[in-house]
Amino acid sequence: MSWVKSLLSYAWPITAWEGPGKYGPLRLVWESGHLVLNSGHANQSYGNLHAIWQQCLEDRKVARRDLTSILILGFGAGSSASILRKEMGVKAPIIGVDGDPEMVRLARTWFKVERLPDLDIRITDAMEFMEQHNDAHDLILVDLCHELDLAPGVDEAPFIIGLRKCTAPGGLVCFNTVVHDDASSARSQRVSDLLRLWFDRVDEHLYQGINRVLTATWTNKQS
Repeated sequence: MSWVKSLLSYAWPITAWEGPGKYGPLRLVWESGHLVLNSGHANQSYGNLHAIWQQCLEDRKVARRDLTSILILGFGAGSSASILRKEMGVKAPIIGVDGDPEMVRLARTWFKVERLPDLDIRITDAMEFMEQHNDAHDLILVDLCHELDLAPGVDEAPFIIGLRKCTAPGGLVCFNTVVHDDASSARSQRVSDLLRLWFDRVDEHLYQGINRVLTATWTNKQS
């Protein structure tokens, strides 16, 4: 019946499942022929957010980079991992971190993310993970939001220092923030300011009006 729902969803969204997640309600919805995962007020995977990551990774020419290890903080239902593997052909091992067990369950049962090769999913809080993690990665994607707002602590110095520690020389960090009011704008700017303290170069990219993705790199010359 999923193909019927897929066709009907071009006329109106069709809910396939809904239930509680760790950080709020979750809902699987057929929209314009595609299954997407939404929270109460935002897309979490495979909808608008998928398009944002598609454009960001294309703009940064990620497929051309020499990647040996990838870290995704805020794995969700696997949207960005799917882009890297299926759309860009990136083969580097991926560690995906998400603190919501229900989100990961949906990723596995509805989106079959474990069919993606060399994928290691960790169900744990991203802040706690970064406190213990010491490996360096060539690409780090950060998408840690509760609804439209950044998760607590990700706009603080310890988290940004942890990102720098786990970024390989020449590596790239892509940090998604959402700017929808004065408070969220201030927190996004705080992330930008902190990244500039610890990385050689920081650029800002605005997608779909409110998604401000900050990209950061550093080289061996920085101590």
